[in-house]
This record gives sequence, structure tokens and C-alpha cells, in this order.
Amino acid sequence: MSGGTINALLVDDAEIEYRSLDRMLQKIAAPRYRLDWASSFAEGLAALQSDQHEVYLIDFKLGPDSGLDLIRSARERGLMKPIILLTAYGNAAVDAAATEIGANDYLAKGEFDAVILDRAVRYATRHAQKVAEIAQRLAQTRAVVDELKLETERRKNVEAELSNVLGRTVSEQEAERRRITRELHDNIGQSVTLLQLGLGALEHCPVLGCELAQKAAELRGVTRRMSADLHRLAWEIRPASLDDLGLETAISQLAAEWGRHSGLTFDLHLALGNRRLAPDVESALYRVVQEAITNVVRHAEAKHIGIILEVRDNEVICIIEDDGRGVSGDSTQSDAGAKRLGVLGMRERLMLVHGVLELESSAGGGTTLFARVPL
Repeated sequence: MSGGTINALLVDDAEIEYRSLDRMLQKIAAPRYRLDWASSFAEGLAALQSDQHEVYLIDFKLGPDSGLDLIRSARERGLMKPIILLTAYGNAAVDAAATEIGANDYLAKGEFDAVILDRAVRYATRHAQKVAEIAQRLAQTRAVVDELKLETERRKNVEAELSNVLGRTVSEQEAERRRITRELHDNIGQSVTLLQLGLGALEHCPVLGCELAQKAAELRGVTRRMSADLHRLAWEIRPASLDDLGLETAISQLAAEWGRHSGLTFDLHLALGNRRLAPDVESALYRVVQEAITNVVRHAEAKHIGIILEVRDNEVICIIEDDGRGVSGDSTQSDAGAKRLGVLGMRERLMLVHGVLELESSAGGGTTLFARVPL
């Protein structure tokens, strides 16, 4: 628009239509219209590409060509200005076709005057502005969606890398646990055993009431306690049975050990038999059971723990259930924090073997953990 004048373009192969429409527009006092004319599809396309007009009026039939194709081409090239389709016959089919290819309005020739034409231009202009605003918001939304996709992909890559690092860390930790256990058992354990034997020989002092024999007996008692402590420490770090005999035996020994020290009663239903799982799966499930029992002993005030281990539908299922106090409103903040950290650690371990952990608990109703790992 220049100086209050609307620059319009008519694309029609009949000059008489141009002159008639120009006379009609001159009757409009305000705003003023200046009408240009393109007499063919090619001229109209060139004018649309130059984008020098505020409004476009395009005839339905352009000789051998279609005005609908011209409008469609203009919209595909990004032109957002108002376009009015001129047709010899107006009906619902024309209305639908005009809307589908991107026209903002249509007028039937011979059925409109200057007032209707001016109103159609105003309507088409508002409609085009709304469409342009929607297109802009849609483009902004798409840009946000694309950015979110990129951010999601970046986050997935970071999480995958963190998972790999965590997996390597856990594997290295378990390997280090094996090494320490072997060191305690094979080297330090053997040394303590040899020390016990030497002290046993010193006990048989030929001199009656030999003070050295008494001291040797005392020291031998110390070494026996050291040997028991070393054995317990090696077992806590990583039980040899987990590597040598499998997950069922390791869990049975874990339950027996806790039963002796805590007074808990264990009900075990372990149905793997002689089946061995992948080493990382056995390690993950063993640590989950170990952490779950530790949490029960520290926080649950339970008397009974049930453990189920079996294979269902190509998954290994481990269920740990206690009859403790569960999650209650009067739990201390430190207790709740410790439980959350314990559950978080279990979930992280299971995630490394593509497993999941679910927890059900109620105040006074105990807690049940469901661990599932695909085979």
C-alpha cells in the first residue's frame, strides 16, 4: 500500500474483465485502488513472484491453464498476500476448491458490485493476515519442537554415555571385589593359617608352665578371630559362591548369615535350579537382594523376609517382601532419605542390565520389591 492506495493485480485472459473491474474499483472513494493486469498464466506467475501488490484477483480459467494451479504455485512459493478467486459460477464445490488451494475468498462474476468487491478485499486481507500469523506461530512451534528433539537427542546421548560409564564403573568395582576377595582368601588367609600353625607348635612347650606357651595360646585365639573376620569380610565384599556356584547359593548363604546375626526369619523360594545367568545379571540381582535385606534390617523393624527368585516369560523375577512397618508418615527424614538412596542404587544397578524395579509399601503393611530383568 502506497499513500493510502491499494495496489491490486488482476490475472485474467479477457481484457474486458480487466476494464470492467477497473471501472468498478474507481467507484470506491476510500481506500483508492490501482489495478494492474496480467493476461496469462505466465505473466501472472511472474507478477506473483515479484510480490509488488497488496491483493491478487485471479480468474478460475486462464485460457488453457487453471487459476487454481497459479494460486497453488504462489502459496507453495511462500506468498502470504490475500488472493481472491474469480469464477463464472459460485457453489460449494468452488468454495471447497478455493479454500483447499489457499485462496482467501472467491467471487462469482456478474454477482458483485464495488461494495461487495471492497468488502471481499477487506475480508481476504484479514483472512490472509490471520493465516500468516498462524503460519508464523506454526513455524515457531516447529522450531521449538525441532530444538526439543535435538535437546532430547543430546540428553539421550549424555544418558547413554553416563550409563556406559556407570556400567564400566560397576564392572570394575565387581572385578576389584573379586581381586580383593582372592587376596584376602589366598594370601592373607593363608598367612594367618600358617601363623596359627606356628603358634600351635609353640603351645607344646616342654617346660611345665612355660610362659611362652601361654602367650602362644592367647595369640592363637587372636588369629582364629582374625581368620573369622577375614572370612566374613571377604564374603561381604563378594561371596565366592556367587562366581563358583551361582545366584541361588549366594542368596541362600546371604539369608543364612543375616538370619544368624539379625534374628530375621527367611522364607526362600529359589527356582533357578542349576541354571546360571549372565555374570552381570547375577551380580546385579545379588546386590539388589543384599541392599534390600540391609534396608529391612536398618529401617523396617521386620521379623520375616520372603524372597522369590524364578524365571517367567523370558524374564528373571526377584521379589523381596518383608512384614515391617513400611512407609509411614512418622518415618524420620534420615530414614526416608536412606531408603530413597538405597532404592535409587538398586534401580541404577538393574538399569545396567535393562532391568526395572518396582516398590509397593504401606504404613504398617510392609514393603515389597519387584525386580525384573529380561533374559
